[in-house]
Amino acid sequence: MGFSTFSGPIRSGTVREGALANDGLVTLVQSYDTGVVSSAAGNYDFLLGYVPQGSQIVDVTVDQVVVPGGTSTSAVSVGNASGGAQLMASVTTTTGGRFRGTSTATTQLAWQTSTTADTPVYVRYVVGTAAGVGRAIITVSYVQRAPNGAQAPASA
Repeated sequence: MGFSTFSGPIRSGTVREGALANDGLVTLVQSYDTGVVSSAAGNYDFLLGYVPQGSQIVDVTVDQVVVPGGTSTSAVSVGNASGGAQLMASVTTTTGGRFRGTSTATTQLAWQTSTTADTPVYVRYVVGTAAGVGRAIITVSYVQRAPNGAQAPASA
C-alpha cells in the first residue's frame, strides 16, 4: 500500500480547465481507536492527531464498537486541548453505535481551524460508574486549505 502527499484541488472528470473545470477539494479523515478500555472508572485522554492549518472540520463521529459491560457508562468529547470539548461536546455512548455531538455556535466556530498553525485534536473517553470494557473509534473529517492558501470552504 502506498501513501500520497498533495496540496490543492483534485481534478476528477473530463473538463480540465476553465470556470467549469471538474476540480474540488478532498475531504480527509483522521481516526483514533481507543482500543479496549477496561481500566477503572476515570477520564482517559488521547491525542488523535493534528488537522492542518486553515482546514475546516466538517464532521466528528464516534463509533462505540464495544459497549461497556455491567453498570459502566461511557462518554466521549473532542477538543483542541487535552480534556477539552471545543470540537464536540460530551456525548453518552453507553448503548453503542454511531454518535455525533450536539452542534453549537461555539463548536462550529472551533471547526474553522487556525490559519497560522496546525490544530491538535484530543479525545476524552470517560468510563463512568464502574470499571467496564469499552472501545470507541473517533473520526474527524476535514477539508484542506485551498492551493492559494485560502481557507476552503471560505465559510461554514
